[in-house]
This record gives sequence, C-alpha cells and structure tokens, in this order.
Amino acid sequence: MKIASLLIGLALNFSALASRVEFDISGMVCGMCEEAITKELKATLKVENIKVSSKEKKASMTEITGKKISDSEIKTALKKAGDKYEVSKIRRRL
Repeated sequence: MKIASLLIGLALNFSALASRVEFDISGMVCGMCEEAITKELKATLKVENIKVSSKEKKASMTEITGKKISDSEIKTALKKAGDKYEVSKIRRRL
C-alpha cells in the first residue's frame, strides 16, 4: 500500500515538472521576426526563458511549472505573430 502511494506521488510530481520545448520555424529573416514571435509566445502565459533565433530558424522555451503549451497553441501564437511563420518538428524534453 505504501509503495502504491509513493508511486502515485512520484507520478504526480513528474507530471508537474516543467519541460523544455524546441521547434523549427520557417519564414523568419530578422530581429523583428524574433521579437514578434517572442511576444506572442509570452502572451500564452505558459512559457518562459524564450529564445528565438532567425539565424538558426529555431525557438526554445521552458514551460512554466504546472502549465503545458500544446502544439496548436504554439502554432496559433506564431500565426498571430505573422502569417509567414511555419512551425515544424516540435520537440519536448524534461
């Protein structure tokens, strides 16, 4: 019984851990693109430590502990930043 309670507790704590989200972005060409995308990702109120690179055509961010950002929320944020941005290869890591 104690083992089961311990495992459930660990599973709940594990699910609350913040994960790192990385993805590729096409359509970025400059620092203004980076700023627009960063602004819209911040507006979701689900991520922090956002890094967007037009040179590498990538973005990375950390989910705020206890919050998860879905693939569709990422894509919506980029569409709000501009119609020219396309997201691909979304990866999540703990």
